[in-house]
Amino acid sequence: MIENLLLVLAGLIGGFIAGLTGIGTGFLMVAVIPLVLQRFGVPEQHYVSVTIANAIFATMVSSLSNVVTSLRHRSFYPKETLWTALGAVSFSFAVFELVAKSSFYSRELFNGVVVFFMFIIIIQTFKKLRLSSVGAEHVTRPKLLVTGSLAGSAAALTGLGGGTLIIPMLNLWQRVDILKAKSISFGTIAAIAVWLSINNLFFEPTFNIPNSQGLIVFPMIIPIVIGVVIGSPLGVTLSHKISARAVTILFLIVISLVAIQKIAELVWL
Repeated sequence: MIENLLLVLAGLIGGFIAGLTGIGTGFLMVAVIPLVLQRFGVPEQHYVSVTIANAIFATMVSSLSNVVTSLRHRSFYPKETLWTALGAVSFSFAVFELVAKSSFYSRELFNGVVVFFMFIIIIQTFKKLRLSSVGAEHVTRPKLLVTGSLAGSAAALTGLGGGTLIIPMLNLWQRVDILKAKSISFGTIAAIAVWLSINNLFFEPTFNIPNSQGLIVFPMIIPIVIGVVIGSPLGVTLSHKISARAVTILFLIVISLVAIQKIAELVWL
């Protein structure tokens, strides 16, 4: 019971911060999920693929919720999102199949890649306060495809969702307003996560774990999803009411703690 409450809390915090910042819930899920995999009987050799798959599933729920909230606020941009998502979905699937599920992509390598992207997130977050000052947009379809391709690759390798690359690339490279970039990020992350989650549910072998389907472990993911569904809309709504500085400080604290935990795991392994 206590374990389920902690998973709900993890989903709540992850969804809330994802709604605030525009990235997926994966940054917190990749820290929480490996801690409970043994409890649900997941073989150690499958820790990496199961962690990524279930982190992406939680991200799917969060991003879809955030897209619905954006539609209600009339701040969704279908054309830009479509082209970004096209590159993201193609590359996320290829990288997940060819790299994330391969035997050489070990737990140690996974933690190293996650730590690398954590540092990118932290650096970009430090820049967040000045990212809101942009010039005229310079958006092209090739740039949107490149942005989506890089974000999709990162999501497949880490389970982090891809928003950590989408927002700065849209804002710094293509001069897209930060709020618009966040909305495009929501839609792109949703496309990546839905596609990968369908694959992970129905086209992957089911382990000998009760109540699991493909790579998705339902007794573990359902409490997380409950928290995400509650937290994500609250984060999006609050992001329109508080200062960017407050969001930045909160996010930096959480992401730094996650980075420290993954570094500790890497050293211990």
